[in-house]
Amino acid sequence: MKKLLAAVLMLLFTTATADFKSTFLIGTERLSTLSYLSDDRSDAWRAEVRGAISNDTYADILARNTDKVWGIVDGVGSNWRSRLRGLGKKPVLWLISDDSPELYARGLNNQIDYQNKVVSEVDDLVSHYVICLECDEYYSPSQVSTLIRKLREKTDKPIGVHLTPGVQSEYIKDADIIYLQTGFYLNEQQFRRQVENALSFGKPVVVSEYHLNGTSSEAKRLGDIACSYEGVIGTGNGRGQTSCQTLKWGKKKKDWYQEYEKELIVTGIGVATLFAVLSYTKKPTVQLHVNDDGYEIGLIADRYKLRYSEERILATYDIRF
Repeated sequence: MKKLLAAVLMLLFTTATADFKSTFLIGTERLSTLSYLSDDRSDAWRAEVRGAISNDTYADILARNTDKVWGIVDGVGSNWRSRLRGLGKKPVLWLISDDSPELYARGLNNQIDYQNKVVSEVDDLVSHYVICLECDEYYSPSQVSTLIRKLREKTDKPIGVHLTPGVQSEYIKDADIIYLQTGFYLNEQQFRRQVENALSFGKPVVVSEYHLNGTSSEAKRLGDIACSYEGVIGTGNGRGQTSCQTLKWGKKKKDWYQEYEKELIVTGIGVATLFAVLSYTKKPTVQLHVNDDGYEIGLIADRYKLRYSEERILATYDIRF
Protein backbone atom coordinates (compact mmCIF):
# COMPACT_ATOMS: atom_id res chain seq x y z
CA MET A 1 0.00 0.00 0.00
CA LYS A 2 2.87 2.40 0.73
CA LYS A 3 4.16 1.90 -2.83
CA LEU A 4 0.73 2.63 -4.20
CA LEU A 5 0.36 5.83 -2.20
CA ALA A 6 3.81 6.94 -3.27
CA ALA A 7 2.90 6.38 -6.90
CA VAL A 8 -0.31 8.37 -6.60
CA LEU A 9 1.31 11.27 -4.75
CA MET A 10 4.51 11.47 -6.76
CA LEU A 11 5.10 14.30 -9.21
CA LEU A 12 3.97 13.29 -12.66
CA PHE A 13 7.20 14.06 -14.51
CA THR A 14 9.98 11.88 -13.15
CA THR A 15 12.01 9.94 -15.70
CA ALA A 16 14.26 11.52 -18.31
CA THR A 17 16.58 14.35 -17.34
CA ALA A 18 16.71 17.74 -19.01
CA ASP A 19 18.59 21.03 -18.90
CA PHE A 20 16.74 23.41 -21.21
CA LYS A 21 19.14 25.45 -23.31
CA SER A 22 17.45 27.61 -25.92
CA THR A 23 18.20 30.89 -27.71
CA PHE A 24 14.96 32.27 -29.09
CA LEU A 25 16.05 35.88 -29.68
CA ILE A 26 18.99 36.37 -32.03
CA GLY A 27 19.06 39.96 -33.19
CA THR A 28 15.56 40.15 -31.70
CA GLU A 29 13.33 38.67 -34.44
CA ARG A 30 15.96 38.36 -37.18
CA LEU A 31 16.77 34.70 -36.45
CA SER A 32 14.20 34.01 -33.77
CA THR A 33 13.23 30.36 -33.41
CA LEU A 34 9.75 31.60 -32.44
CA SER A 35 9.01 32.09 -36.15
CA TYR A 36 10.15 28.62 -37.22
CA LEU A 37 6.71 27.28 -38.22
CA SER A 38 5.63 30.38 -40.13
CA ASP A 39 5.16 30.16 -43.88
CA ASP A 40 6.36 33.78 -43.94
CA ARG A 41 9.87 32.39 -43.46
CA SER A 42 11.81 30.53 -46.13
CA ASP A 43 13.52 27.16 -45.82
CA ALA A 44 16.83 28.97 -46.32
CA TRP A 45 16.02 31.15 -43.32
CA ARG A 46 15.16 28.06 -41.29
CA ALA A 47 18.52 26.55 -42.20
CA GLU A 48 20.24 29.72 -40.97
CA VAL A 49 18.35 29.49 -37.68
CA ARG A 50 19.42 25.88 -37.21
CA GLY A 51 23.03 26.96 -37.66
CA ALA A 52 22.65 29.78 -35.13
CA ILE A 53 21.29 27.46 -32.43
CA SER A 54 23.66 24.55 -33.06
CA ASN A 55 24.85 24.52 -29.44
CA ASP A 56 21.34 24.49 -27.97
CA THR A 57 19.33 21.49 -26.88
CA TYR A 58 15.81 22.94 -27.24
CA ALA A 59 14.03 25.46 -29.46
CA ASP A 60 11.12 27.72 -28.49
CA ILE A 61 8.55 27.97 -31.29
CA LEU A 62 5.23 29.79 -31.67
CA ALA A 63 2.26 27.61 -32.59
CA ARG A 64 -0.07 30.58 -33.13
CA ASN A 65 0.63 34.22 -33.92
CA THR A 66 -0.76 37.05 -36.06
CA ASP A 67 1.91 39.66 -35.35
CA LYS A 68 3.61 39.96 -38.75
CA VAL A 69 6.96 40.89 -37.21
CA TRP A 70 7.28 37.34 -35.89
CA GLY A 71 5.72 35.51 -38.83
CA ILE A 72 2.07 34.58 -39.03
CA VAL A 73 1.12 31.10 -37.83
CA ASP A 74 -2.62 30.51 -37.60
CA GLY A 75 -3.61 26.99 -38.48
CA VAL A 76 -1.90 23.67 -37.84
CA GLY A 77 -0.01 23.05 -41.07
CA SER A 78 0.57 19.74 -42.78
CA ASN A 79 4.26 20.72 -42.93
CA TRP A 80 4.66 21.08 -39.17
CA ARG A 81 5.84 17.55 -38.56
CA SER A 82 8.56 17.68 -41.20
CA ARG A 83 9.73 21.08 -40.00
CA LEU A 84 9.90 19.99 -36.37
CA ARG A 85 11.67 16.74 -37.26
CA GLY A 86 14.23 18.66 -39.30
CA LEU A 87 14.91 21.11 -36.49
CA GLY A 88 17.49 18.91 -34.81
CA LYS A 89 16.41 20.20 -31.37
CA LYS A 90 13.58 19.33 -29.03
CA PRO A 91 10.71 21.74 -29.73
CA VAL A 92 8.95 23.69 -26.99
CA LEU A 93 5.66 24.95 -28.42
CA TRP A 94 4.26 28.29 -27.23
CA LEU A 95 0.56 27.91 -27.95
CA ILE A 96 -0.35 31.58 -28.52
CA SER A 97 1.61 34.81 -28.73
CA ASP A 98 1.07 38.36 -27.52
CA ASP A 99 0.15 41.22 -29.88
CA SER A 100 -2.39 39.01 -31.67
CA PRO A 101 -5.75 40.68 -30.90
CA GLU A 102 -7.47 38.91 -33.80
CA LEU A 103 -6.90 35.63 -31.98
CA TYR A 104 -8.15 36.71 -28.56
CA ALA A 105 -11.30 38.13 -30.14
CA ARG A 106 -12.29 34.61 -31.21
CA GLY A 107 -12.77 33.62 -27.58
CA LEU A 108 -11.26 31.11 -25.19
CA ASN A 109 -13.04 28.09 -26.67
CA ASN A 110 -11.43 28.83 -30.01
CA GLN A 111 -8.00 28.70 -28.42
CA ILE A 112 -8.87 25.48 -26.60
CA ASP A 113 -9.87 23.92 -29.92
CA TYR A 114 -6.61 25.12 -31.43
CA GLN A 115 -4.58 23.62 -28.58
CA ASN A 116 -6.32 20.31 -29.15
CA LYS A 117 -5.43 20.37 -32.85
CA VAL A 118 -1.78 21.09 -32.04
CA VAL A 119 -1.63 18.17 -29.62
CA SER A 120 -3.34 15.83 -32.08
CA GLU A 121 -0.87 16.70 -34.81
CA VAL A 122 2.56 16.95 -33.11
CA ASP A 123 2.40 16.01 -29.43
CA ASP A 124 4.74 13.06 -29.94
CA LEU A 125 7.42 15.42 -31.30
CA VAL A 126 7.13 18.11 -28.62
CA SER A 127 9.11 18.28 -25.38
CA HIS A 128 6.55 20.45 -23.57
CA TYR A 129 4.32 23.49 -23.92
CA VAL A 130 4.15 27.12 -22.83
CA ILE A 131 0.46 27.98 -22.57
CA CYS A 132 0.85 31.59 -23.76
CA LEU A 133 3.49 34.28 -24.29
CA GLU A 134 3.04 37.20 -21.87
CA CYS A 135 -0.27 35.70 -20.75
CA ASP A 136 -1.16 38.55 -18.42
CA GLU A 137 -1.42 41.03 -21.32
CA TYR A 138 -4.63 39.46 -22.65
CA TYR A 139 -5.83 36.60 -20.41
CA SER A 140 -7.09 36.63 -16.84
CA PRO A 141 -5.68 34.17 -14.27
CA SER A 142 -8.84 32.08 -14.46
CA GLN A 143 -8.59 31.92 -18.25
CA VAL A 144 -4.98 30.73 -18.02
CA SER A 145 -6.03 28.08 -15.51
CA THR A 146 -8.79 26.94 -17.87
CA LEU A 147 -6.38 26.68 -20.80
CA ILE A 148 -3.97 24.62 -18.70
CA ARG A 149 -6.72 22.33 -17.42
CA LYS A 150 -8.06 21.72 -20.91
CA LEU A 151 -4.57 21.09 -22.29
CA ARG A 152 -3.94 18.50 -19.56
CA GLU A 153 -6.96 16.58 -20.76
CA LYS A 154 -5.12 16.02 -24.05
CA THR A 155 -1.45 15.64 -23.11
CA ASP A 156 0.82 14.50 -20.31
CA LYS A 157 3.55 16.93 -21.34
CA PRO A 158 4.60 19.62 -18.83
CA ILE A 159 3.12 23.10 -19.17
CA GLY A 160 4.84 26.43 -18.57
CA VAL A 161 3.47 29.94 -18.06
CA HIS A 162 5.24 33.08 -19.32
CA LEU A 163 4.33 36.59 -18.18
CA THR A 164 5.49 40.16 -18.56
CA PRO A 165 8.51 40.84 -16.26
CA GLY A 166 8.05 39.34 -12.83
CA VAL A 167 5.84 36.54 -11.47
CA GLN A 168 2.21 36.69 -10.38
CA SER A 169 1.12 33.82 -8.18
CA GLU A 170 -2.45 33.70 -9.49
CA TYR A 171 -1.18 33.14 -13.02
CA ILE A 172 1.40 30.42 -12.33
CA LYS A 173 -0.46 28.42 -9.68
CA ASP A 174 -1.44 25.62 -12.11
CA ALA A 175 1.79 25.64 -14.14
CA ASP A 176 4.46 22.98 -13.96
CA ILE A 177 7.19 25.49 -14.84
CA ILE A 178 7.65 29.24 -14.52
CA TYR A 179 8.98 30.73 -17.75
CA LEU A 180 10.53 33.89 -16.34
CA GLN A 181 10.88 37.16 -18.20
CA THR A 182 13.22 39.33 -16.15
CA GLY A 183 13.03 42.32 -18.45
CA PHE A 184 15.87 43.76 -20.54
CA TYR A 185 18.76 46.10 -19.77
CA LEU A 186 19.03 45.02 -16.13
CA ASN A 187 22.23 45.21 -14.14
CA GLU A 188 23.41 42.04 -12.43
CA GLN A 189 21.83 42.88 -9.09
CA GLN A 190 18.45 43.55 -10.68
CA PHE A 191 18.71 40.38 -12.74
CA ARG A 192 19.51 38.26 -9.69
CA ARG A 193 16.62 39.79 -7.78
CA GLN A 194 14.18 38.75 -10.51
CA VAL A 195 15.52 35.18 -10.57
CA GLU A 196 15.41 34.89 -6.78
CA ASN A 197 11.83 36.18 -6.70
CA ALA A 198 10.71 33.59 -9.26
CA LEU A 199 12.34 30.78 -7.32
CA SER A 200 10.49 31.84 -4.16
CA PHE A 201 7.27 30.43 -5.64
CA GLY A 202 8.64 26.89 -5.31
CA LYS A 203 8.32 25.78 -8.94
CA PRO A 204 11.07 24.95 -11.46
CA VAL A 205 12.14 28.06 -13.35
CA VAL A 206 13.34 28.55 -16.91
CA VAL A 207 14.90 32.01 -17.10
CA SER A 208 13.66 32.52 -20.60
CA GLU A 209 13.80 36.20 -21.53
CA TYR A 210 16.55 38.63 -20.48
CA HIS A 211 18.44 39.76 -23.61
CA LEU A 212 17.54 40.74 -27.17
CA ASN A 213 20.54 38.97 -28.69
CA GLY A 214 21.10 35.57 -27.18
CA THR A 215 24.45 35.01 -28.93
CA SER A 216 26.07 38.08 -27.31
CA SER A 217 28.64 37.77 -24.54
CA GLU A 218 26.38 39.64 -22.10
CA ALA A 219 23.47 37.26 -22.77
CA LYS A 220 25.74 34.29 -22.18
CA ARG A 221 27.00 35.82 -18.94
CA LEU A 222 23.47 36.35 -17.66
CA GLY A 223 22.51 32.82 -18.66
CA ASP A 224 25.42 31.46 -16.65
CA ILE A 225 24.37 33.51 -13.63
CA ALA A 226 20.84 32.13 -13.92
CA CYS A 227 22.15 28.57 -13.92
CA SER A 228 24.07 29.19 -10.70
CA TYR A 229 20.75 29.06 -8.81
CA GLU A 230 19.27 25.81 -7.60
CA GLY A 231 15.83 25.45 -9.11
CA VAL A 232 16.72 27.09 -12.42
CA ILE A 233 16.36 24.33 -14.99
CA GLY A 234 17.03 26.22 -18.20
CA THR A 235 17.65 29.44 -20.09
CA GLY A 236 16.11 30.94 -23.22
CA ASN A 237 18.20 33.93 -24.26
CA GLY A 238 21.76 32.63 -24.33
CA ARG A 239 24.27 30.87 -22.14
CA GLY A 240 27.97 30.14 -21.98
CA GLN A 241 29.28 26.73 -20.95
CA THR A 242 27.47 26.41 -17.62
CA SER A 243 24.87 23.70 -17.04
CA CYS A 244 21.61 24.41 -15.27
CA GLN A 245 20.11 22.10 -12.69
CA THR A 246 19.00 18.76 -14.09
CA LEU A 247 15.28 18.17 -13.75
CA LYS A 248 13.54 14.82 -13.53
CA TRP A 249 11.27 15.00 -16.50
CA GLY A 250 8.78 13.33 -18.79
CA LYS A 251 7.12 10.31 -17.16
CA LYS A 252 3.59 9.84 -18.43
CA LYS A 253 0.56 8.74 -16.49
CA LYS A 254 0.36 5.43 -18.30
CA ASP A 255 3.84 4.45 -17.10
CA TRP A 256 3.08 4.55 -13.38
CA TYR A 257 -0.39 3.11 -14.02
CA GLN A 258 1.10 0.09 -15.73
CA GLU A 259 3.65 -0.38 -12.94
CA TYR A 260 0.91 -0.46 -10.28
CA GLU A 261 -1.88 -1.84 -12.44
CA LYS A 262 -2.82 -4.73 -10.15
CA GLU A 263 -2.90 -2.59 -7.02
CA LEU A 264 -5.06 0.02 -8.70
CA ILE A 265 -7.51 -2.54 -10.07
CA VAL A 266 -7.85 -4.25 -6.69
CA THR A 267 -8.33 -0.96 -4.88
CA GLY A 268 -10.85 0.22 -7.48
CA ILE A 269 -12.89 -2.96 -7.19
CA GLY A 270 -12.85 -2.67 -3.42
CA VAL A 271 -14.06 0.92 -3.46
CA ALA A 272 -16.78 0.15 -5.99
CA THR A 273 -18.00 -2.78 -3.91
CA LEU A 274 -17.98 -0.68 -0.76
CA PHE A 275 -20.41 1.73 -2.36
CA ALA A 276 -22.58 -1.16 -3.52
CA VAL A 277 -22.64 -2.64 -0.02
CA LEU A 278 -23.48 0.71 1.51
CA SER A 279 -26.53 0.81 -0.70
CA TYR A 280 -27.97 -2.40 0.76
CA THR A 281 -26.61 -2.77 4.29
CA LYS A 282 -26.38 -0.65 7.38
CA LYS A 283 -23.01 -1.52 8.90
CA PRO A 284 -20.36 -2.74 6.42
CA THR A 285 -16.82 -3.28 7.69
CA VAL A 286 -13.63 -2.76 5.72
CA GLN A 287 -10.64 -4.95 6.61
CA LEU A 288 -7.06 -5.14 5.37
CA HIS A 289 -5.50 -8.63 5.42
CA VAL A 290 -1.72 -9.02 5.12
CA ASN A 291 -0.19 -12.35 4.10
CA ASP A 292 2.97 -13.74 2.49
CA ASP A 293 1.64 -12.98 -0.96
CA GLY A 294 0.91 -9.31 -0.28
CA TYR A 295 -2.39 -7.91 0.95
CA GLU A 296 -6.12 -8.32 0.57
CA ILE A 297 -8.97 -5.86 0.95
CA GLY A 298 -12.02 -7.27 2.73
CA LEU A 299 -15.59 -5.99 2.90
CA ILE A 300 -17.95 -7.58 5.41
CA ALA A 301 -21.65 -6.84 5.73
CA ASP A 302 -24.45 -8.63 7.58
CA ARG A 303 -25.01 -11.12 4.74
CA TYR A 304 -22.11 -10.41 2.40
CA LYS A 305 -18.36 -10.94 2.49
CA LEU A 306 -15.72 -10.15 -0.16
CA ARG A 307 -11.91 -10.39 -0.19
CA TYR A 308 -9.81 -9.03 -3.04
CA SER A 309 -6.10 -9.42 -3.63
CA GLU A 310 -3.64 -9.29 -6.51
CA GLU A 311 -4.02 -13.04 -6.97
CA ARG A 312 -7.59 -13.85 -6.13
CA ILE A 313 -11.16 -12.67 -5.54
CA LEU A 314 -13.09 -14.59 -2.90
CA ALA A 315 -16.78 -13.93 -2.28
CA THR A 316 -19.28 -15.51 0.10
CA TYR A 317 -22.82 -14.32 0.36
CA ASP A 318 -26.29 -15.16 1.50
CA ILE A 319 -28.86 -13.13 -0.41
CA ARG A 320 -32.37 -13.04 1.01
CA PHE A 321 -34.79 -10.56 -0.62
